[in-house]
Amino acid sequence: MRLLLVWACTLGGLLFGGYAAAQSSPAALLPASGEVKGWTLAAPPKLFSGNQLFDYMDGAGEIPRSYGFRQVASGRYRQGGTTLEAAVFDMGSAQDAYGYYSARSFLEHNPGAKERILPLDHPAHLYAAAAVLTFWKDRFTVILQPETGKPTEETLLRFARAISGKIKAKGSPPEMLRRLPAAHREPNSERYVKGKAAFDSLLVFSPRDTFGAANGAEAVAAEYSLPGGLATLFVVRYRNGRAGDALAAYRAQLVSRKAAFSPARIANGFVATAVKEKGTAAAASGEFLSVVVGARDARAAEIGLKMLLDAERR
Repeated sequence: MRLLLVWACTLGGLLFGGYAAAQSSPAALLPASGEVKGWTLAAPPKLFSGNQLFDYMDGAGEIPRSYGFRQVASGRYRQGGTTLEAAVFDMGSAQDAYGYYSARSFLEHNPGAKERILPLDHPAHLYAAAAVLTFWKDRFTVILQPETGKPTEETLLRFARAISGKIKAKGSPPEMLRRLPAAHREPNSERYVKGKAAFDSLLVFSPRDTFGAANGAEAVAAEYSLPGGLATLFVVRYRNGRAGDALAAYRAQLVSRKAAFSPARIANGFVATAVKEKGTAAAASGEFLSVVVGARDARAAEIGLKMLLDAERR
C-alpha cells in the first residue's frame, strides 16, 4: 500500500508538473479562436525553438538570441480584412524578457512618430503609427503587430490583457537599472543589454568587441539631456572583474581612431572627442565600467560621466 501511495503521489506530481509547464509555454498563452471577441485564428499557432528562430525572423534573430531566447509561439488572428499577429517569446528569465522588450522599444523609437507607454502589468510600448504593441511579463516578451490592415488600440489592448492574464508571475526588471541616474534622463529610453548583437545595436558598434559583450558582459543604458544635446550613458558589469581591461581596450580603440584626449580629474578614467563617438568619457571602478558616448563635446561627456559615478556612489 505504501509503495502504491508513493507511486500515485509521484505520478500526480509528474502530471501536475507537465500541466503547469504546458500552461506556461508560449503557445499556451496565445488566445483561443474567439477568445478576443470578433477575432478568429487564421491557422494553427506555430512554435519555433532554438535556431528555428531564423526561420521566423530571418536576419533579425540575433538580438533575441543575445538575451537567451528559448522559444517563440506565433498566432495569426483575423477579423474582416485585418490580420494581427501575436508573438510570445520565452526568454528564460524576467531579466532577459525585460531586456528584449527594452531593445525592441528603443529600436522602434521614432521622434517623429506617435508613441505611448500603456499601463499593463509593466509599462508597455505602443508604436501607434504602425499599430505595434510590445510588453513583457515574467519571462515572456510579447509583440502584437499587424500583418494586413491596422488593428485599433483597443484591439491591441484586449489581446495584451488576454495573454498577460495567463502569465501568473509578474517578474521584476534588472536590479542593475538602479545604477542609472534619474535626473535628465529621457523618458522610456532605459534598456538592459546583453550579447554582441545587442551591444552593437543599442550602445556602440564595435567590430573587435571592445566591451567584451561576447564574453558575458551586461549593461544598462539610457539617453540623457546634457549640455548641447542628447548623449548615451551606460554602465557595463564584468563579473570576472575585468572592467579595467575593458577601459584600456576602449582607450586603445579611441587612440586608433585619432581621438583627442582632454585633461580630466577622474580617477581611473579619461575624456576624449572622436569623429564617431563624439564627446566620450569612461571610468572603471570595481566590476563596473561607466561610459558616455555621443555628447556634444568633451566637457558635456565629462558631466555625463560624473553623473554616472555619482549615481554609483549613492
